[in-house]
Amino acid sequence: MSVKSASPSWHFAGAVAAWLVPGAGHLLLGQKGRAAILLASIGMLWLGGFFIGGVGVFDRKGHPIWFMGQMLIAPSVVVEGYHRSLQGPDGLPPRPDDTAGPYQPSYGHVHEQGVLYTSLAGMLNLLAIMDVLYRDPADPRHRGYRTRGLEPTERDAGPDTGGGVA
Repeated sequence: MSVKSASPSWHFAGAVAAWLVPGAGHLLLGQKGRAAILLASIGMLWLGGFFIGGVGVFDRKGHPIWFMGQMLIAPSVVVEGYHRSLQGPDGLPPRPDDTAGPYQPSYGHVHEQGVLYTSLAGMLNLLAIMDVLYRDPADPRHRGYRTRGLEPTERDAGPDTGGGVA
């Protein structure tokens, strides 16, 4: 009796979807619960950093190392492009005393926290992208109850612990 195993596969479309929207790659693979958790956790971390520090936290020239983490979520690249369009002709953000500028950048700890949150969200999204990219269908951790051969009544009953003292 031989067991036919599925061949491992690469999910490039899922990885691109996960880069565009956290959790979308897992949603494409049919893992709705995991997709919802990733969207909520990574998305809230990214949005929290964006709301704390504003559009100025996405600055490729100002802090390129942190931007490498931020760009692991696609909207960061779009927001950084918008941030560059708001800067003056000299390429610098408006000064704090300039009230005529298109926006007021954040400074100090608020700016640093926004950069940190958005970068951490990007690095967490990298882990989700790597998780989606290579999924082995033969791995039982990646399959549902139906593919493991358990019927719903067996699943609901749980493991048999015996209940007695040996």
